[in-house]
Amino acid sequence: MLLIQLLFLSLAGITAFQKISGLAIPEWFIHKFENSFINLIPFGITISFIVITLLETSIAICMIFSLIKRECKLDSEIVNLNFGLDLALVLFLVLFFGSFLVGDYENGALDFLYFVGTLAIRKKFIV
Repeated sequence: MLLIQLLFLSLAGITAFQKISGLAIPEWFIHKFENSFINLIPFGITISFIVITLLETSIAICMIFSLIKRECKLDSEIVNLNFGLDLALVLFLVLFFGSFLVGDYENGALDFLYFVGTLAIRKKFIV
């Protein structure tokens, strides 16, 4: 379980940090969605980027709390880990939707695999 906590912490933490430290929406993200319906919604691309960043940040925070509360011990309640995994499922659904929306099927397939893998991990740790 410790390795899962560290995996999701590094996955979400690094990507969230990169997004936050950039202090701007990357050009590639804007170009990727500029021809989609998301761009028709006022601030749609900005909101999408912020939602993804908030999800990644929240996942990292959940994993930090999970580590602090030593949820990797066999007899502990794993509330933070489960919540972080639930947020990861939502994140991967959002990424999957965005990838397929713009026809990026290769990334969409990877997002789907991440979702299925996270779902399998989450199912194992349901208390």
